[in-house]
Amino acid sequence: MKTKLLSLISLLVFTLSTSAQDARTILDKAAETYNKAGGVVASFTLDSKDTKAKLVYSYDGKAYMKGDKFKIEIPDAITWFDGKTQWVYVKDTEEVNISNPTGAELQGISPSMLFSIYKKGYNLSYKGEKRIGGKTVLEIELIPQKKNADITKILVQIDKASNVFSKITLTDKAGIQNILSIKSYQTGSNISDATFSFNKKDYPSAEIVDLR
Repeated sequence: MKTKLLSLISLLVFTLSTSAQDARTILDKAAETYNKAGGVVASFTLDSKDTKAKLVYSYDGKAYMKGDKFKIEIPDAITWFDGKTQWVYVKDTEEVNISNPTGAELQGISPSMLFSIYKKGYNLSYKGEKRIGGKTVLEIELIPQKKNADITKILVQIDKASNVFSKITLTDKAGIQNILSIKSYQTGSNISDATFSFNKKDYPSAEIVDLR
């Protein structure tokens, strides 16, 4: 009986280890694909679901990315990040907040952070292949090792053919799910570094709030 139990435990440990290794290999390939892509322009839909209140908020957006720099356009705001400084322009109030975000703060907003967040602080699990919209995706689950983390789970789907992220679902401890679905993804774009910085000349009426 003890021999059978030990064999079962060994098989379970091996399976979990293999699953984690498969997940890391897939994520490594996706990260490498992004790093080699040069400038990237992507359109997306973000669905925010409050499972307790049963509310859903949805909007479309566009992202420009190059390395750790990005610009994100959504209906009510534009965010720029040049690798150090972040500008957030709120359209309704015409206010621009300037800050130097920490790595932890960037995790929730930086597209490029998704390509490295898995390397530390998460347990990885490969959930297998799925056929969605005529494409085969590889599904991976990330569970934070820290018990009281704000994010309780991240579920990512990666296009098997292109090694590009197609869907990312973040669930927080309040039960809110943020589901990011990539609609289009164009690589090799020639994006100027100026794209990732706020230009006062383009928004002459904006009020500047420096939070640094």
